[in-house]
Amino acid sequence: MDKLLFRRIVFGLLTICIIAYIVYLFASANFSRSVETEEAVSNTVSDVIHCDAFIVRDETFVTNSDIGVLSYNVSDGDNVSAGQNIADIYNNESDAVSRQQIKKINKQIKTLSTLSESYYKDSVGLDTINTQINNNIFSINSYVNSGKLEDAGNTCNNLLLTICERQLTTGSVKNFKAKITELKRKRSKLEANCSEKTGSLSATKAGYFISGTDGYEKSVSFDNVDKLTVGKFRKLKKYKTDSNVVGKIVTDPVWYIVCEVSPDDTVTLAKLLNSEATIYASMPSVTTEKIPTTIHSINQKSKKHRAVLVLACNYMNNFLADARKENAEITTLSYTGLKVSKRAIHEDYVTRKEKGKDGKPVTKKKKVQGVYVLHGSELIFKEIAIVYSARDYVLCNPDTENDSLFSGETLELYDQVVIKGDDLYDGKVIS
Repeated sequence: MDKLLFRRIVFGLLTICIIAYIVYLFASANFSRSVETEEAVSNTVSDVIHCDAFIVRDETFVTNSDIGVLSYNVSDGDNVSAGQNIADIYNNESDAVSRQQIKKINKQIKTLSTLSESYYKDSVGLDTINTQINNNIFSINSYVNSGKLEDAGNTCNNLLLTICERQLTTGSVKNFKAKITELKRKRSKLEANCSEKTGSLSATKAGYFISGTDGYEKSVSFDNVDKLTVGKFRKLKKYKTDSNVVGKIVTDPVWYIVCEVSPDDTVTLAKLLNSEATIYASMPSVTTEKIPTTIHSINQKSKKHRAVLVLACNYMNNFLADARKENAEITTLSYTGLKVSKRAIHEDYVTRKEKGKDGKPVTKKKKVQGVYVLHGSELIFKEIAIVYSARDYVLCNPDTENDSLFSGETLELYDQVVIKGDDLYDGKVIS
């Protein structure tokens, strides 16, 4: 036989053997077992109430009768004290804008001067500065993604400072004298073209300052919010604000989120009313942060009627300061457990040992709900305690000390739960 032909035959047979072996391995891995499994993983779900929320605050108007343009010295949401200067008054808008620019320039000059002085007194290493730069970048990204834009802005300022410090350390710049001189020149030009303030405006009370008004300040009595009925809530209206009103001060740190809820929702809420549990409210159009609140009151005529839910909160920032009528999501309860498909749930017997009347151990048996878990090649039936049920799945409590367990043993994290199979029973060996 020709050697080349012989080699081709041998090579062909080897190829067929290899392909057959691969097919065998694939078939063994995918078709030998008569069950289909799914890993038990931890999951959390929440009961959420979607509603139209109304914000109620203890608000006092800030008025101004002087002629001129206001230039505020504080931002919305800032905490001010009684008598504190909150705005300066200028002849025209151009002067007001120029004075705001001068304030920003003064701040920049002070920062650069302080940075130059502190560098020569107490310089840090380049590695430390690089780490600070990276941390600031990561923080900015995190704040932007979570909607904390105010924190992101403050961190941007810190980033600029560390970059300037790096320039000093690496020698790319010796100092910021040229920049400071440029800023001073710009400041002098602005000062030459604008007049001094003609007056000032002070806070009459202490609290959170808000520069705008919306007409809803007097729609709901702050002191009687727990008496607000569904009928009155649906008829809330705006009131015309006097022309001399230029802002307001929230004098009480506690404010309320008010919304209408269904009779079914009140059943869960009533259980939480006296528990001092934290209820999280979300207002996506205002902030991505979850706002921590507590239930102040549930105003309901009877258990069959809709109710007004009043949530109390003492958390404030400049985004929440302007909120009034918002779409909200109220998270009442959260459930955490091992997620299991409803297809995996069966009934089978479990046992436990107890002391009999004569003091001797006896074995008791009970049919319970549970799942079959593939342990190696053997099926093991494990009892489950359901804490939450959805349409297609349940969440199971993995705590073995749960009093609702008859056997004292239950599903564990990462167990391979059987979701499909025939003739399942405890102890069955899967080939």
